[in-house]
Amino acid sequence: MNILINCSNLKLGGALQVSHSFLYELRNYPLHKYIVVLSPQMEEIVYCNDFSDNFVFIPHLVKFSWNGNNSFLDSVVEKYKIEKVFTVFGPAYWRPKVFHICGYARPQYIYKESPFFQTLTFKQKVILKIKKIIHIHSFKQADVLITENEDVTKRLKKIIPNKEIFTITNYYNQVFDNENLWDKSIELPKFDGVTLLTISANYPHKNLQIIPNVIAYLNQTKPNFKFRFAISLTDGQLNQNLDKDIKKHILFLGKVPINQCPYLYEQSDFMFLPTLLECFSASYAEAMRMQKPILTSDLGFARGLCGDAALYFNSLSEKDISNKIIELSENKELQNILISEGKKQLLKFDNYKERTEKYLEIIEK
Repeated sequence: MNILINCSNLKLGGALQVSHSFLYELRNYPLHKYIVVLSPQMEEIVYCNDFSDNFVFIPHLVKFSWNGNNSFLDSVVEKYKIEKVFTVFGPAYWRPKVFHICGYARPQYIYKESPFFQTLTFKQKVILKIKKIIHIHSFKQADVLITENEDVTKRLKKIIPNKEIFTITNYYNQVFDNENLWDKSIELPKFDGVTLLTISANYPHKNLQIIPNVIAYLNQTKPNFKFRFAISLTDGQLNQNLDKDIKKHILFLGKVPINQCPYLYEQSDFMFLPTLLECFSASYAEAMRMQKPILTSDLGFARGLCGDAALYFNSLSEKDISNKIIELSENKELQNILISEGKKQLLKFDNYKERTEKYLEIIEK
């Protein structure tokens, strides 16, 4: 079968990691011919020389189209006699003339109870409503949808009824299982305090802007507590005018490639994620794999994904976040419990091999 893998719309965040992991695992399934359309951001992390002759890579950045027309992608379908299209994550902004499977990872359209919406201005809420109309329209044009979470599937069926929707979870990238592939070039400065690691794109719903408030609260209430945040942002992305007493507690890592992630976890004490919205975050699976305790938001999606493997906090309260950081840092027994529970929780997810097999099963059938 000639299958088009559509990654032309992916620009940042976990979607890049999932697509990278899927493509590299797909090398173990040579029965089909894969025509892979890569966005510029995907081109940076996928190396064509790593793949055999049954892969063809084509660069293309999809542009918005309300009616789903894209003459370039249509020509690719015709040239390579494509039988199925798999858009790893939508919206695709394209309606192929062949059967189309599309991944869904837009939590802001299904979790209306999230405190994320409390943080938006009126203008931002209006823009989000417009985006929802456009994006849901695009998802409706697909023949089959795939989500990363059973709860997401149930909620999405209420928004897009009469659509076949499957659930296949996320996982950590297979790089984590091969230390020979780790890039250990980032050495964190030696430190005798607690290091909290956050590897995330700077989406508003990730709530990373709470970090300076947490630092200020800890400085005021626990002046002798030694801690630092290591985050995958640049200085200006977090806040243009950070006080020096705040900055000294932050290591700005900038953009972190996938193969640098495992060693950063190894050098850290806790994984910290104050997110307000998720369908699935690979950060949870990564922390479980690297045996790091998880500190994250006390919200339904997080509890559903982490179970007893995390210590939860009110994600809009710097006081509660700070108290939980202190609690975990002072309780070695709790740390060990979270690590142990993380190992169990990880077994509930589809690993990268199972995920690829399930993707292919849906595509083939």
